[in-house]
Amino acid sequence: MHNCTDTQAVCRGCGLKLRGSPSWKGGLAYHPDPRGEVHRCHYGGWVCSRRCDIKACVELEGTMPGCGGSDSFSRLSIYARQSINSNWPEAA
Repeated sequence: MHNCTDTQAVCRGCGLKLRGSPSWKGGLAYHPDPRGEVHRCHYGGWVCSRRCDIKACVELEGTMPGCGGSDSFSRLSIYARQSINSNWPEAA
C-alpha cells in the first residue's frame, strides 16, 4: 500500500495523506490531526500509528527471501519489533 509521490507524504500502512515531505526527501511529516504523530517505518516511509507500522513491516518482510509467512508482530524480525516498540513505546 506504499504510495511514493514527489510531493505528498503518505502513511505506508494505510495510505493516509500526511502534511509534509515524502520520507525519501529527508524532510518531516505530520499527522493531519494536530495531536497525531508519525514516525519512520523500520524499512522506510512514514507510518501514522503502531498498527500501520506493524502492517508495513509485515507486508515488507513477507516479500523477503527467508522471511515469508510473517503474518503478525510476534513473527517479525527482532530489529523491526525493536524499531516499532521504540516508535510507539506506550503500546509495547
